[in-house]
Amino acid sequence: MPGQVLRLNGQAGQEHVQKALDCSAYTSGKTHNFYHYPARFSPQFARAIISEFSTPGDLVLDPFMGGGTSIIEGLTLGRFMLGVDLNALAHFVAATRTTPLSPQDEERILGWADSVSSLLSLPDRAPIESPGIRNLPQSVRTFVAGALDMASTLPLRRQQNFARCALLRLGQWALDCRDFSAPRRRRLGRHLPNLVRSLLAGLQEFVGQCRLSGVTKSQITGHRLLLNRSAVGLYEEAKLRPFMGRVNLVLTSPPYPRVHVLYHRWQYRGRKETPAPYWIANVPDGSGEAFYTFGSRKSSSMDGYFTTLKEAFTSIRPLLAEDALVVQLVAFSDAEIQLPCYLAAVEDAGYQETFLSTARSRLSRLVPNRKWYARLKERSDAASEILLIHRVRPWTK
Repeated sequence: MPGQVLRLNGQAGQEHVQKALDCSAYTSGKTHNFYHYPARFSPQFARAIISEFSTPGDLVLDPFMGGGTSIIEGLTLGRFMLGVDLNALAHFVAATRTTPLSPQDEERILGWADSVSSLLSLPDRAPIESPGIRNLPQSVRTFVAGALDMASTLPLRRQQNFARCALLRLGQWALDCRDFSAPRRRRLGRHLPNLVRSLLAGLQEFVGQCRLSGVTKSQITGHRLLLNRSAVGLYEEAKLRPFMGRVNLVLTSPPYPRVHVLYHRWQYRGRKETPAPYWIANVPDGSGEAFYTFGSRKSSSMDGYFTTLKEAFTSIRPLLAEDALVVQLVAFSDAEIQLPCYLAAVEDAGYQETFLSTARSRLSRLVPNRKWYARLKERSDAASEILLIHRVRPWTK
């Protein structure tokens, strides 16, 4: 069946999407800086797609939500958001980014950060015993262990989760620094309070933008449902029964076939992997990289990847309204070979590709400032992402 042409609000609508797709600005604003989740699309792109292809009050689903970029932008646009991810770390980050805090919460968290800074930075302070987290500098490990111990005294779970998220961001900063190999406890202590104040300001900005869209602070968590599970079999999820046939838009970015992205580890010096983020967030790490990428990236496993992709998109179809759109941003290590297989899997799941212009061409973008490690060294298209748009195909009797 030939692809259809999707009509937007004239040329301005298509230009809005293209401009957002091409955006190379550093991810910032609202709660996007809480954690730098791998392979995330830009907030500008998520905002453009949600605003162009849905209306306030619509139900929007991201079945591979990652750190929750689409969830944040959808909430600030007045949409009801459904987010799903197999990775417990992704679920933790997305939930923390979209959980408002009271002034009392903020006061408690600031007090915790200042106490951590003053107590753990002292040179004669005995470090808290820390678990043997591999490939994490000792100064970072002992500082974070002490900060986590002090965070456990915060009275509310949302306060503790925010503190853990701040330590996740602190850990990323510590491992990403270019001017020193591993910051000492004193430097970590100086940085933490400023980091916490910055994150709290971002959360206040997020809450303010939700309010402008008619979603009050007390309504935010009621406007989103976040699930830590696989998208495969999603139609069987009891919590989603009230939403069957009601989703107006799917916006997502599934795992990329044979593109090396570490969703479950940090890398430190020489690409040594550390499971530290799961320790800091206090969530389980289900498995190795194959757990989050539809299987191994070896050539022999590609059939498994596309089988899982088909199962996932088949599973979300009962949730979708008849006129729903599915918008994806996907990268491939070899688009010439993998893109046709990808499109065939989505079509077999019950969808029909459509395009933004009469030229029936797909939009794409070069991804700035992203580290890719593709399995196939001699050929890799992973530095570019392709925008795919599908409609739900009518059920056949």
